[in-house]
Formats: sequence, C-alpha cells, structure tokens
Amino acid sequence: MPRHQSTAAQRARQAQRKTGGKYTVELRQTQAGSRPGPFTLGQLLTACGTAPDWTGENPVVTPEWAPEMFDFAPLGGPVPYSAVLLLLGLLTPTSRSTELELESRNGFHSLIVACSGRRFELVLSQDDYVTERCRVPGCELSPVSAHSIPYCALRHLAARSQDELVEMATGWGNAQREEFSAQNPAAVPLGEEGDQLIAAAVAQCALFPVQAALIASAYERPDMVDVVYFGEQAVQVQHAMDTEYFRLMRVAAATRTRIQKLAGGRCACGAALQIGAGPKVPPQFCSAVCATAAGR
Repeated sequence: MPRHQSTAAQRARQAQRKTGGKYTVELRQTQAGSRPGPFTLGQLLTACGTAPDWTGENPVVTPEWAPEMFDFAPLGGPVPYSAVLLLLGLLTPTSRSTELELESRNGFHSLIVACSGRRFELVLSQDDYVTERCRVPGCELSPVSAHSIPYCALRHLAARSQDELVEMATGWGNAQREEFSAQNPAAVPLGEEGDQLIAAAVAQCALFPVQAALIASAYERPDMVDVVYFGEQAVQVQHAMDTEYFRLMRVAAATRTRIQKLAGGRCACGAALQIGAGPKVPPQFCSAVCATAAGR
C-alpha cells in the first residue's frame, strides 16, 4: 500500500479486492458514504504548502502524465497542487477563514468544491484545470458569466427572480461598459450574454426592467445622455441605445415564439397562445388567470 494513499483510497482498494469491482467505482461509493465537512481556505493553503507528495497509483492517467498531488482529506483524497493554487487565485480576495466544502468527487477524475455560493470544478487528471460552474448545486454546466451572470443558460438562469435578473443585467452592463466604453461609449456590446438575460427575462415576465437595466448600465440612463455626453457623441450614444433597444425586443419576440412552440402552440387550458397576452403573462399561458392557476 503506498505510504501516502488516502483513507478513502485504502478502503476502496480493500473493497476492490473483495468484490472485484472497478477501483474508481469503489472509491466513489466510499466517498459518498463519508463526505467530509467544511474546511477553511487557510487549512487548504497550509496543506498545499506542507503536505508530502502523494505517492499512490493514479488509476486515471499513466505515471508520466499524472499531476503532482497531495492528500487532503476534506477534499476526499489526493488533489493536484497546481489545481489548488488556481482555485486560490479564483477565490482572491478572500480571507484564510473563508469556508469551503466538498460537494462531490468523481474518483480521480474531478471534484466540485463550493465556497460562498460559488462552485468550482477541479479536474484531477491534469495539472491546471479549474473552472467555475453554475451556482445551482448538482449542475455541471458553466455559467453564462462567472462574475456577472453565475447561472447556466440552459437550465437555471430562466428560473431566477426578476430582482436577480435585474441585478445580473446591471452587473453585466457595467462590466461591458468598463471594458469597451473608453474608446467609444456608443460601441458597448451586450453580446450573447445580454441576449440570454433577455430570454430569461421573457420566461419570468421581466422583459422591460431587465432590458432597461442592461441598456442603462451599458450606456447611460436615457434622461442623462445629454448631461454626460455632448454634441455628436450624445447623438451616437442615443442612437446606440435605440438600436440596442429594438434589437433586444426582437430577441424577446423570438424567445416568446420559441417558448410557445415548445408548448405546442396551446395553453394548458387548450386555448391557442397569443403574442399579445400581456407583459405579465408567461408566453406558455393564454391569460393571467391560467398562469395564476398554474402557480405562476
């Protein structure tokens, strides 16, 4: 038995010998039955700097490709030094007392660690792969934007509340304005991320506040354009805002049509779905009465 092999790994090896099962399966089952509790960033940093190299056999990659690892029980076993250092960088600035917790571990393939609502995947079969995941526990998808829109577009962004969507829209617009407005304040792109926020807003009947938050944060409040900008530049910024307004309206219309097609063109009550049912009626319902009856 390798000297620095983790307790979970040892139990998995023992189970493998008894049952003849695959080592990675046994390790996953062993860890699932005894998931470690929270730990601090300081404990992880100390272990990364002082723990001896893990010298066990990596069952996923050959020795020449295996990353250098150290054993850290709160993360369920061996982890690559470089991945931990990347994680520490992504969590900056945070204090040593910040708590993290292992959400799940898939043998020597990968693990998910959670910290202050954020979730990170560490790949254990290579040196330097750490990526942020959607903030909903159990979701394996990437967020639209790790910093501004921390939910996946496919499953969870459209489930956020109006207030959350407005906050994310403001954050995304501000980030884009900070990055692009210095050269030309009329050329701030809202990009696919902005479109995904609008699509989620349509599903939540929050189109107008989310659209307004996006445009105001990326460019300027409509009543302040002539105060902040002058002459030709004010005209250009106002034109960009108007153009983006109508573009986002087209995105919203396409989203509404797509949702209605997925619903088969009919409400749950059997009535045909209409485009103009109202701004507070979800696209898959024919009226506010049906939406309320369905708990929306």
